[in-house]
Amino acid sequence: MSSPLPPRPRRTTLLATLLLVAALVVSGAVTAVAQTGPTTSGVLPQATTAAAATASTFVKRSGRVLQINGSTFRFSGSNMYWLALDDNVRDAAGPTYPSRRSIDDAMATAAASGGTVVRAWAGTVGCARCIEPRLGEFNQAGFTGLDYAVASARRNGQRLVLSLVDNWAYYHGSKTTFTGWRGRPESAFFSDPQVIADYQAYVTHVLTHVNPWTGLAYRDDPTIMAWETGNEMWCQTCSGNFWDGSWTRKAADHVKAVAPKQLVVDGHATDPNCVTACLHVPSLDIASVDLVDDHFYPLRAARVRTSSATAAAHGKGYLVGEYDWVNENGGDALPTFLSAVESNPVNGDLLWALIPHADGGGFANHDDGFQLFYPGRTPDQVQRSRSLVAHAGTMSGRGSSAVLALAPAQPTLSAATRTGGGVGLVWSGVAGALSYEVQRSDVASGWTTWTTVAAAVDDHRVIDGPTWTDVSAAATSTTTLPTYRVRARSLGGVVGQWSAPLLAAPQGS
Repeated sequence: MSSPLPPRPRRTTLLATLLLVAALVVSGAVTAVAQTGPTTSGVLPQATTAAAATASTFVKRSGRVLQINGSTFRFSGSNMYWLALDDNVRDAAGPTYPSRRSIDDAMATAAASGGTVVRAWAGTVGCARCIEPRLGEFNQAGFTGLDYAVASARRNGQRLVLSLVDNWAYYHGSKTTFTGWRGRPESAFFSDPQVIADYQAYVTHVLTHVNPWTGLAYRDDPTIMAWETGNEMWCQTCSGNFWDGSWTRKAADHVKAVAPKQLVVDGHATDPNCVTACLHVPSLDIASVDLVDDHFYPLRAARVRTSSATAAAHGKGYLVGEYDWVNENGGDALPTFLSAVESNPVNGDLLWALIPHADGGGFANHDDGFQLFYPGRTPDQVQRSRSLVAHAGTMSGRGSSAVLALAPAQPTLSAATRTGGGVGLVWSGVAGALSYEVQRSDVASGWTTWTTVAAAVDDHRVIDGPTWTDVSAAATSTTTLPTYRVRARSLGGVVGQWSAPLLAAPQGS
């Protein structure tokens, strides 16, 4: 993003059926893939994925066109900046590594919404849990979240674009971390040979890291579609700013030398104040650059048209790497913007930003104004999600009907506790769920008849407490306790399986 995020407070493994169908939708393959890694059991859940058919194949560029196995690859998807280090879930030491459940939930949500590419940060420097906590010292544990995310992306039919450093001084470090280590001013990141060498050493360490979940070095894993030189590296505070493209050339050449089978994205991006003719043209002639990234806060269809045409004229791909899907900053209407992406030489687009379910129920407590708790918390957001699903189907060329026909996974009802106001229920939300149906059974029916007590409730809470409370149970006997079950309904109106029934517990238990 282009401005510092505000501080944020405090996020299921999905049924193989959902993963199977999602994989078939994305990849058209029916090949099972089992992966081993450092789980409790030593094996990841077995599932069919786009990995089965395409993860052994790198995404390649032919002129401005991206291809997989010779076929054109266009995509839509989302940003999940938090995959390496999650500021939405903190402990006494600060941001934590994301849980496997939250990563799986997010990747399955991406698939359920029709997405096929995810963008995330792979640049974490200068903190205890970072990949490089101190200059020249590397922390193997810093790959914890990212390693699992690569494996989960593969199983859920997602490709990854990983950004290698941030322009902005957030919790995960930035270009100023590198300059600070050497006692240099911020602008030295783009010009000082020692600082550039430090950045390149970090890049080498990340790209050659071997993922224990896959057994592959990152640079040898086709799930990682591209490496981005950095996020929004226009550096508004830097004098000179190396608009001549010299830093981009050094960064891109180094990435391509270490990982020649993967794509390189120029992360210089465009200042959001720019409207048309915004790209730095000399950078488009750098041989090691495959795509140029552009961010939209607000949405500007005119810039999509002019910038994508400029990139295409230089034989480069064009990526809308972030955009304001809620029109928080105004600009063109979302349908106008998406239509411009579809009808111009744009390789793909990635909305900012998809947020997963919380491990204990509800969603992660994240609010930067652009968060997507798919498929949305308001009628307007739900309608925008419908537009995004249709857009993803257009970009992929596969349409959206198969995605909308996916059934959501089975929720886990983890608590049902009588309170003074009824029975409070807690369940773990599932990817793609628009709403949930709640049913109750009690002694009056001999626990054989289920009565719907809520037809369309959500799981939007972000703080501790019940997901939903059955207030109609307040007047029932306190000596006999009801049993509950829950099932999810998708954006396409498809219902999933009922949760396992759960007997309510007495108050205070």
